[in-house]
Formats: sequence, structure tokens, C-alpha cells
Amino acid sequence: MEQISDYKNLHLGKNIFILASGPSLADLDLSLLKNKIVMGLNRSILVYPTPYYQCVFDYRLFDLYLDAFKNVRKLFTLKDRPLGLTMKLLGGEGFSHDLEEGIYSGYTISYFALQVAVYMGFKKIFFLGLDLKHEGPNTHFFGQDPQTLNHGQTEFPKMNKMLNYGAEILASTNVKVYNCSPISTLECFSKISYEEALAY
Repeated sequence: MEQISDYKNLHLGKNIFILASGPSLADLDLSLLKNKIVMGLNRSILVYPTPYYQCVFDYRLFDLYLDAFKNVRKLFTLKDRPLGLTMKLLGGEGFSHDLEEGIYSGYTISYFALQVAVYMGFKKIFFLGLDLKHEGPNTHFFGQDPQTLNHGQTEFPKMNKMLNYGAEILASTNVKVYNCSPISTLECFSKISYEEALAY
């Protein structure tokens, strides 16, 4: 039976592109990622249906997109979900270097994915669509999710805090994290363009 330990340092020294769900993701030509290792998050499956990896822990999304998630090569999630390789939730705040022990949510699937990518040994991590802001009426790349309209006041500050914490943890390592969103409010990761990231 497959275990999370099978993935430790599996991609040592490689690059990975992580697809968050912010509005800016809609502006990118994701076909350019065809020869890259891609990790999708949540509903990115709608625009990139065949990622190498996928991370989801929201029950609601399993209800909505279970069939699509079944087509992913490998899905990482939390215990008691209907599909995927599961990990124990250790809490909201912290950074797990040993996913056999468990993982922290960081209040966002992007933080969950960051821990997974580091565990797998990736040394350059490129986030696409990690905006932490709404663009006009759009909350996500697909338009508006009414359930997340108030995230600017309620969730984004917590996400920002934890992603900053993750950046601090990784500052003493040789892992480099880049944010390719041109509209992102997040300052803790190096900002580069999508085109620059593709050239790595």
C-alpha cells in the first residue's frame, strides 16, 4: 500500500509549478506547462485537468468535482476524505518537514501544497495564481464563488501570515519559492513573471 514516505525527496533538486486559484490564473497560457511538473490546487482542475499532482482538502470540492479528481495521477489530502493519499492534520499553524507525522493547513491549500513540495525535494517552487486578492467581482480564475466574497477581511490575513511564516522557515534552506502573480499582495516570496519562471 502506498504511503506518504514513498514521496520523500522523490523529486530532489527539481522545479515545480503550483496552480493556485486566484483571478490572475485566467490570464496564463497553461499549455506552456506541458513539459513541467505541475501541482494543481482545488479547482485548478477545471483549467488544467491532468496535473502531475493535485492537492485538495475542502469537503465541498470533493462533492463537486469527485470524478475530475479521480483522473489525477496522485492527489494529496487530509484524513477522512473520499479519495487520495491522506495525511493527519496537525493544526493550522506550523510547518511540517515530516509528512509521515502530519501536515499543517496554514488556512490555505497553497500552504498545504508548499509543505508537500518541500517534502518531495523540489528546490524551485513557482506559484501561479497566488493572488490573495479579488480582481473586481472575481474571487477566483473561474469568476465568483459567493462563499469566498468576504475572504479579504476574514481569510487572506491568516493566509498571508502563514505563507510569510513558511517563507521564514525556508529562508535558511536551499529551497527557493517564487510568486508569479502580477497582482498578488503577498511580499514574502520573490516576484517574477510567468515567462521568467518558464525559462528555468
